Amino acid sequence: MRIFKRENSTKWWVDWTDQKGRRHRKSTGVDDKKLAEALAAKWQQESFLEQHFGVIPEFPFQEALLRYGQERLRDNPVSYKASVKSRLQRLMDRFGDKTLTDLTHAVIREWVDERLGEVKPATALRDLSTLRAIMNKAFREGLLAQVPPFPRMKKDAGRCRWLTVEEEKRLLMASKPHQRALIAFAVDTGGRRSELLKLDWQNVDLARRFITYTKTKNGEDRTIRLTDRAKQVLTDLGPKEIGPVFTYRGQPMKDVSTAFAKARVRAGLDDFRFHDLRHTFASRLVQQGVSLYEIMHLTRHKSFQMVQRYAHLAPDFQERAIAALNAYGTVSAQSA
Repeated sequence: MRIFKRENSTKWWVDWTDQKGRRHRKSTGVDDKKLAEALAAKWQQESFLEQHFGVIPEFPFQEALLRYGQERLRDNPVSYKASVKSRLQRLMDRFGDKTLTDLTHAVIREWVDERLGEVKPATALRDLSTLRAIMNKAFREGLLAQVPPFPRMKKDAGRCRWLTVEEEKRLLMASKPHQRALIAFAVDTGGRRSELLKLDWQNVDLARRFITYTKTKNGEDRTIRLTDRAKQVLTDLGPKEIGPVFTYRGQPMKDVSTAFAKARVRAGLDDFRFHDLRHTFASRLVQQGVSLYEIMHLTRHKSFQMVQRYAHLAPDFQERAIAALNAYGTVSAQSA
């Protein structure tokens, strides 16, 4: 084992070869030689234990978190910036000084209980899912011998607030003209707010009646065929070769929260959010007999379970099922 300093560096480095002939070289990150020697001895011992007894050395949680974060940022920058980054920061603040093996079931359970006292269950569940993903990735990469059992949390059935036709009329009448276009388009295409505000004319094909939402929350492009009303909305806005579709006074619309909240109040709508326009899109499709499988692909939900919240809206689904069984009901239950 050799301890040395590189040129123009105050930090000590360590260099050693293990019993399999593999060379290891890494910086200790310190300029105290005795501390550097202690770290070097520790690393050499950990390398020996891992090779001969399968003992995985301690690995800092913050490094595992950063590896996971880099992967998510690379695979889906939009989702990372929108939600993943803030969840990772919360986990870093809480567990940044720990190793992976410090995160036992008891430690995670205590943290979950605290989160449930601070936020809604759905938020706590998303944080827990992110922590589990970090630990699973570390396990796959050989940085953790075993993923601890995670506390069970009941998943929320999901919100399903949608507009009736009469409520939609009230909301549109209570909105400013530029808002009406956005609201109607959201209802007819199922676009998320971020997707709508990023929609560019270069991704609009009026001739073939298609639009494409790019770089969506799931990291995939999503193409939607336009309804008559959605096409008319775009026609009225005045198609261009390029540029944002939804604007206000010539500038791209960036935040519609305040204006939408005021319109909602004027319309007398309780417990209604902008995202519920997307629920309205899916709910109306179900009520017209479109299958949940088709809706999942139109909305680009990640799993079938996420569209299950709309199942109860399907028209006469139980009647159809019973009618199918009745077709076989020719043998009397009293028959010998």
